[in-house]
Amino acid sequence: MNAYEQYLNDGDINKILNTINDFQGVRAACHGKGHALYVVDMAAHILKSLSYDPRTIELGKIAALLHDIGNIAGRWNHARKSAALVEVFLDGPVHFTPEENSTIIQAIEDHSTGKNILSAIGAALLIADKVDISQRRILPAETLDEWHKNLLEIKNVDVAVTSKAITINYLTTGAFSKDLLISDYAKGFELPIKAAKYLGCACHFQFNGIEDTTEKWPPR
Repeated sequence: MNAYEQYLNDGDINKILNTINDFQGVRAACHGKGHALYVVDMAAHILKSLSYDPRTIELGKIAALLHDIGNIAGRWNHARKSAALVEVFLDGPVHFTPEENSTIIQAIEDHSTGKNILSAIGAALLIADKVDISQRRILPAETLDEWHKNLLEIKNVDVAVTSKAITINYLTTGAFSKDLLISDYAKGFELPIKAAKYLGCACHFQFNGIEDTTEKWPPR
């Protein structure tokens, strides 16, 4: 069993991931196990596509699995809470070097704002987290605001990665409003651009395969 699998099968971690949505105070978007596993797969996809070594990919998957566990104590400042809680879980039977510990913790602490990207793991986590925005992430709620209703019109988000570019393609229904998504989710565009640049890639956005040319975003 590799290091990632040990964390994936850890009972305490699973208990947290399976109950986060009951404690975060917001019932509109999943921050629990479903979201964590999506981010794991997407971060691994990005790192593999860019030919990072197996150890980096494994550490990226661990960071992705644990990146939101601080939501168990509420949404406010959840990235910092997650990083603090992760320190406890990293001090366990799996051996990490001090540098690996620091990389995982720093990537998690930065994943919400992207103010200080210091590793490929952090960049991949940032992109993977921000592209998880579709109908499958909506939780049952008594009422949804217009923005979350709009998410129900996003069927899926495809991410294609080459050595030169990361292309994020939103697959939507006819009722979807691109303007509403962009106006209320600027970080979902700005931060992937920043993270892709760290990885040496341009970043492109598409809606149903058509390139977005919104002038608001920095040159890619």
